Amino acid sequence: MNTRICAAVLTVVVLTAGCTGTPDAAPPSATTTTTTTAPPTPAELNERAKAAIAPADAFAALGGQVKGSAPTTDGEIGADREIVALLCGTEEMLVDGTSVARSRVWTGGVSLFQRVHAMSDRTAAALVGAVRTRLSRCAKSRGAEEATSVAKPQGVDDFFAHCETNPDAGFVPWSCSALIGRGTLISVVTASGQSKESAQAQLTSVLPIFAQTFAKA
Repeated sequence: MNTRICAAVLTVVVLTAGCTGTPDAAPPSATTTTTTTAPPTPAELNERAKAAIAPADAFAALGGQVKGSAPTTDGEIGADREIVALLCGTEEMLVDGTSVARSRVWTGGVSLFQRVHAMSDRTAAALVGAVRTRLSRCAKSRGAEEATSVAKPQGVDDFFAHCETNPDAGFVPWSCSALIGRGTLISVVTASGQSKESAQAQLTSVLPIFAQTFAKA
């Protein structure tokens, strides 16, 4: 056989032999692990709300004393879907999803109300933004306005304050309220007075006390 033909045949044999091996196995596919976190139970939310609300003696130095708390005992779990804010006199702002609320009223040397909501999946930032938006719709007709002189206290992430007249003669003429939030925890603090200036001054003076407890919860 011609030498060139033999070399060509040998080359074909070698190349063919190199292609007849077993193909490499494909690498195993990556396995994705999904971790689900169970939502907090009402009992767990209740413990957080208890930790966030100001203690009964928080305003003793100002002559304040507790008039009432809801629930009345620490062992009871707070109510679900309580009102976060009553806007424009009639419009209720509620928490979407599961929540536990605890509230307290102080009288005497002060006129204060606080309600804390520990929420399972709603963020305080979303609620604060919603209150700000809805309140702006009726600010002119209701006399509500943002109390810009009330400073955001330390230890909170979300904050909005406003003052509003109380048209009902059975109530103190003015109320100034602040929403303070952090994560899925939100609280409304309200101070009342005979004038906007007195209510606003009281709210300004007590907010750091409320925030101190709230920020640790």
